[in-house]
Amino acid sequence: MQAIQSAKIHYNDQGTPVSDLFGDVYFSNESGLEETQYVFLQQNGLPDRWLQHPAEYFHIIETGFGTGLNFLLAWHNFRQALAAAPAMRCQRLYFSSFEKYPITHADLELALTQWPSLAPLAAQLLAQYPPALPGCHRVQLDNGQVILDLWLGDVHDSMPQLSAHNQADAWFLDGFAPSKNPQMWQPELFSQMARLSKPGCTVATFTSAGLVRRGLSEVGFQVKKIKGYGRKREMCVGTFASPESAPVPTTPTAVSDICIVGGGLASVCLALALVSRGQKIHLICKDPEVASGASHNRQGALYPQLQSTFSAVSAFHAHAFCFARRFYQRLHAQSFQFPHAFCGVLTLACTEQLAIRQQKISQQPVFSSLLKTLNDNEASAVAGLAIPFPGLFFAQGGWIAPQLFCQAAIAYLQQQPGFTLQLNCELQAATFSHQTMQWELTTHQGKLQSSQLCLATGAALADFEMTAGLPVKQVRGQVSHVDCTGMAPLKTVICHQGYITPANDIFSGQQEHCVGATFDRSRQQAVELEEDNAANLALVNKVLQQPDWFSHATVISAKAGLRATIPDHLPLAGQLANQSWVLGGLGARGLLFAPLLAEQLAAEICGEPTPLPVEIAALVSARRFEKS
Repeated sequence: MQAIQSAKIHYNDQGTPVSDLFGDVYFSNESGLEETQYVFLQQNGLPDRWLQHPAEYFHIIETGFGTGLNFLLAWHNFRQALAAAPAMRCQRLYFSSFEKYPITHADLELALTQWPSLAPLAAQLLAQYPPALPGCHRVQLDNGQVILDLWLGDVHDSMPQLSAHNQADAWFLDGFAPSKNPQMWQPELFSQMARLSKPGCTVATFTSAGLVRRGLSEVGFQVKKIKGYGRKREMCVGTFASPESAPVPTTPTAVSDICIVGGGLASVCLALALVSRGQKIHLICKDPEVASGASHNRQGALYPQLQSTFSAVSAFHAHAFCFARRFYQRLHAQSFQFPHAFCGVLTLACTEQLAIRQQKISQQPVFSSLLKTLNDNEASAVAGLAIPFPGLFFAQGGWIAPQLFCQAAIAYLQQQPGFTLQLNCELQAATFSHQTMQWELTTHQGKLQSSQLCLATGAALADFEMTAGLPVKQVRGQVSHVDCTGMAPLKTVICHQGYITPANDIFSGQQEHCVGATFDRSRQQAVELEEDNAANLALVNKVLQQPDWFSHATVISAKAGLRATIPDHLPLAGQLANQSWVLGGLGARGLLFAPLLAEQLAAEICGEPTPLPVEIAALVSARRFEKS
């Protein structure tokens, strides 16, 4: 996988950004805003189409994100449509855009100053603008009513990675002129457009070039030339009429009863993703409070586990990290109160094997936007302590309090219409009725029905008939809460063969570190053990070589839990049989995986555009263990 090259731009005499590579402007010198409104919105029938749109979401696909002007103007129009008709059925706008040479954050901020009317939206976009990492970056805006999927990389590599869920209602066929950017305007582009277009999908493009008209016509679009904007004589519009369009999977988009079984990070993130789509959610938890299992930890590290050679697994970790960072930051900005600190994560090359691995990772330019290689002196400066090893520093990483996050999320969910929570409620039996197409569920508190059943039960994931064949293994782990004597200056999370967090007094009223965590496959009881506390302390001392701290360290308390793991070290997210779904096997990486996988699963359940490339979706699919 090649690293993303950022666009190099300059500004002409009119103040318009110009691509150095393509020698073309990003938008009209005279009236970029008005031209976008005419070419892409008006000629796709927008915003009027939204008022009568029969589905709960509308999906625009664009080639060439550029300065984001087309996206911001579509978002602005959608906001106005919702304000004028708040009861219209279409409540969500998806906007998928492809960009091979993304503009840097600084250049984007400067370019967008030209449109004061879009400044509030531009500020939201800039706050979540993703790093230059190839693949799909899902950016959730306006509390999830507007979703941008920004695909970075060559459109011919990226577009085949969209699933059938991602079919378009309208195309903004932008990008630089065919004469300037012939690599994009290839037959493969038009073939993918046909695959990803719903019947009746519209297209609009500024160009009237013959190769574009022919390319669209040959794949099923009825194309015509119309008057262009301003001094441009002609442009093209079209409607997709081919019966060969791949059908969108038939899954519910209207509000339906969905039962989630669980109580930890996976179930809470899934509930958030489904409630944001207007779904009616019933969450049942066997414990007296949420986050009583593996999600009970006081502090968990947030960073990606990259591989020594680039792979789809590394890409998944990297994108899960980027999405999770935006997810927690966005919810905190929405008044979710949970302890966290994006203080960075320093992973140490404390063994020869880790040193070799980190060297290989650092030589992959594709990840340069996520990490920095530090020598021992630089690592010491970042950590605030003497560190005897080099390492990789993830400046955007940090720690989250998973239990308190879950509690904050539940407090929010309980204020939303259609959400109910039952505690001390264990699922005893689940039977699917093919006559009613409903799940009939039996719990300790009685019976209930649900059209969809989602299992997110952590270590108990394999306890059900529909999941019995999944290779879920329980791994016990223990985290120790240790006083901060001698280690108080620590400023960042340090990961070695375990981890230690900076001290805080949020949980017990006294300054303490979280130190962990053990991995024990031989015990199946979540009982705290003194020997595990000793092992956690000894490992930190062995790596950080802080004998004074070690000799005075006192364990204040500890927490043991059972993690659900899968032999291939990948999680489970996807459909089982009969309208049942699974989200689990997150191991020690619930904070990292849960937000993105919950978003993927919620989109699949609702039949909406999904964020994972098909290659990565297959990696985490629960059906990967089915025998062919």
